[in-house]
Amino acid sequence: MSIAVLCIIIAVLMPAVTNLLPKLSSVGSYDNNAPRLWLDKQTGWRQRATWAHNNHNETLAGFVAAVILCLFAGVDRAWLDQWAMIYIAVRVVYTAIYIANIGPLRTLVWVGGMAIVVWMMIKAGTALAMVAPAVAG
Repeated sequence: MSIAVLCIIIAVLMPAVTNLLPKLSSVGSYDNNAPRLWLDKQTGWRQRATWAHNNHNETLAGFVAAVILCLFAGVDRAWLDQWAMIYIAVRVVYTAIYIANIGPLRTLVWVGGMAIVVWMMIKAGTALAMVAPAVAG
């Protein structure tokens, strides 16, 4: 299996793991019959973990699309694997910073993660343009 595809699997699991943190730390008070209502009532780090969960869901599609585009375009596999792993590392750091409530740094790290996704898409688009250039009409 490609490392980049493994990174997609990790990115798919990150929202669930992040969402489990407040639940597992609240054994006895967590309401599995109304999980969203329970999460909405949380404060402090538990609330921020839920917000990080939401952000993982919001950024997931872009990362998955970027990796798939790179694979389809034939982007150098070592390059793609490296940047996919860096993206996952950035998202882990993002989660820790979010839970720790360090807003300005969180934003900077988020921008870094999004820059990686955009860079991957640009790399894929450039590779595709060389394989199948646009026909002037």
